[in-house]
Amino acid sequence: MVKRYAMGPILLLLAGCAKPPSAWRLTGQVLTPPRVANPSVEHAIVRVPRATDCTPKRKLTVDRAELEKRDRGWLADWSERCGDPSLAARVLEAVPLTTGVGFRLMHADDVRAGFVDLGPGNRMEVLSPIVREGTDENAPLIEEQSVAGTDQRIEVVLKTSPNLVGQEAAFYGFEPKAGGGSRIVPISATARVRGIEMPLERAGKNYFTFTGQTGYYRMFFKPEEQTAVMVGAAARDQLPRDLAGCDKVECITLPKRVGINPYLEVSVNGKLLAIPAHMPPTVRAVLQAAKVRAQDVLPTLAITKPYAGKPAPVEFDRTKQDVLGLVLSGDEAIRW
Repeated sequence: MVKRYAMGPILLLLAGCAKPPSAWRLTGQVLTPPRVANPSVEHAIVRVPRATDCTPKRKLTVDRAELEKRDRGWLADWSERCGDPSLAARVLEAVPLTTGVGFRLMHADDVRAGFVDLGPGNRMEVLSPIVREGTDENAPLIEEQSVAGTDQRIEVVLKTSPNLVGQEAAFYGFEPKAGGGSRIVPISATARVRGIEMPLERAGKNYFTFTGQTGYYRMFFKPEEQTAVMVGAAARDQLPRDLAGCDKVECITLPKRVGINPYLEVSVNGKLLAIPAHMPPTVRAVLQAAKVRAQDVLPTLAITKPYAGKPAPVEFDRTKQDVLGLVLSGDEAIRW
């Protein structure tokens, strides 16, 4: 229950004078923060560095059961309304939560919703065809060569159009803006023409021409039209749940020939690894993206996750595979 932006009654007690744990602990699928006594703790008091409309007494009251019932994206929206996005991290560091709950509270998107929220920690890959000069923009680039089969099987042979000579791949990131939100910035671009790959100074076209006040982004998929729409708004709560709201925000529709893939960036062995962002990212997804087997990695797997602004280790049982289901927020560092 939320009253005046504060969450339910609470009390956090540390038993005796024992030194509180300094690591995150994964027990089954429950992740317990450092300085929290055990996975069964249900309530906590959180002190904050400055007073806001939500925290006039410079403290938050957190109830684990109430928090886990909240809708997708609720915590991100709440902390934005409070005028201090850092409040969300303090809430998520206060009580044990089932893995995936924190990600859900910070992201309004899911596969069924048909959209993905993007911001700092994400990366976008934009794939564009390279065609012969003078090619009609509506000319098909894949042509049907033959169709054969029976009532139980069909074979379709496709071939690429001679007008298609290559593909451009451009990557974009999200640079944080002062006061909240981010701006879309180009990272790199390459072209592959007739099997030869070469770097480019910039992409042939930057589709993300949002105005300066835009800082929050939501990408909608339109599979029936084989395209995507990027929506931008000046505030998180202005992002629409469907494209009917495009009359109130900025909406950019990518051409049908252009593909876009959203990723979450995770630090793996000291380098950023991009993993697909259309599903909640897990340790299992990281290992798959890195093309390694879990049984080869588990003996030396090490994970750190921020706590109070500093990296803290994640402890887990190496004899079980529970850690593979740990949902990541993107700010972890993973090594093996």
